[in-house]
Amino acid sequence: MSQTSIPRCPFEHIQNPDLEAEQIAETADLTVKLLDKRYPLKDEQLKFLSEHYPSSIRTLRGVHPKSHGCVKATFTINADIAPEFQVGLFAEAGKQFDAIIRFSNAAALVSPDSAVNSKTNEIEHGSRGMAIKVLNVGGEVLTDDNGAHNQDFLMINQPVFAFANTKDYLRLDRVLDQQDDKPDGFFAPLQLNPAVNPNLTEEKKRQILAYMEAENIAEADIQRMLHSAGIIKGIKSTDVGNPLSIQYFSAAPFLFGSDRVMKFSARPCTLVPPEQSPSPLSDNYLRDVLIETMSKDDALEFDFMVQIRHEGDDFGVDNEDIENASSEWKDKFHKVAKITIPRPQPEVDTTEHLAHCEKLAFTPWHSLVEHQPIGSINRLRKSVYQASADHRLEVDAHAQLPSVVRLLEKLFKSLFG
Repeated sequence: MSQTSIPRCPFEHIQNPDLEAEQIAETADLTVKLLDKRYPLKDEQLKFLSEHYPSSIRTLRGVHPKSHGCVKATFTINADIAPEFQVGLFAEAGKQFDAIIRFSNAAALVSPDSAVNSKTNEIEHGSRGMAIKVLNVGGEVLTDDNGAHNQDFLMINQPVFAFANTKDYLRLDRVLDQQDDKPDGFFAPLQLNPAVNPNLTEEKKRQILAYMEAENIAEADIQRMLHSAGIIKGIKSTDVGNPLSIQYFSAAPFLFGSDRVMKFSARPCTLVPPEQSPSPLSDNYLRDVLIETMSKDDALEFDFMVQIRHEGDDFGVDNEDIENASSEWKDKFHKVAKITIPRPQPEVDTTEHLAHCEKLAFTPWHSLVEHQPIGSINRLRKSVYQASADHRLEVDAHAQLPSVVRLLEKLFKSLFG
């Protein structure tokens, strides 16, 4: 893997580069530590792996581990794309690329796609992902993809991320590490508000205040925490019946050439049933419906769209636009490309296809230089995604060693008796 030297981006605002570098390094280390805790696997994760992945797969991703499946696609730049959008990947009107798309859940652990909350008796859903790998794009890339020049577009089904920046994400990972992958402790300071928890005990209050002091949590952090809680509430209430029938968003910003920034989105051209999750729920209904949908005959299409900003616009580009991934842009989306998913694709459920899908590594840093990921979360993702990919592939390779040894033993026995 080679990387291009990246010049300082004029749109980024890093208040303390050294501190952020330390936070990113700690988060990457925690990513590997959490992977080791999650795999060896718990019963339901082992069941999912044994049913849906080859025996050689023993470690899933640190981010978006549960795959619904990968599909083949084409990514075609619109023939009528306006000259102002002919930048980077979109420079040549009508140009077509092959692509692979992975649909997934964002939850850190492999678990049912949706579940009933035992306390409220309400169905809680999760964040859904769409990762597009546009193949052989040419040009200069920031990080090659095992030698290939590919462009990855990673998206979720909300226009913002639940956590704003590296500082918040690190605090979340510390909580997950200390509290058995349960994120509730991240939001503990919100309980100091009597409206949130009128029955807060003095002992619990002391614990929360000690946590706030240890993590240096200020009023601005609590405001972001409150905003994150609202986003997560929205995620839990968003029912998705079919991963091929919803709109996805980049959430974080990217360069659009040297003098503009973008966020991007993929929106289905037609609705594909079902619109809601089944009743009763099944653990892997999103995977089941993807396989069923891909057995049909007609092609599916998504419009790939961009929101564009630059410093000369009335709304401008400021620190909140770039450094806070929980900040939503309300700008108009412009169609720049068409994603076509041919059908049928019966191979989506074969062992070979599943293995190939799982070995793919996605990162926003598989990118042309014209579309450099920017902002705090994207700087963090560079190290975290790489740490996750390196570790899981290393572990899975190690897991295959016994079978290789047995093969060599058999070979030597046949040759030398």
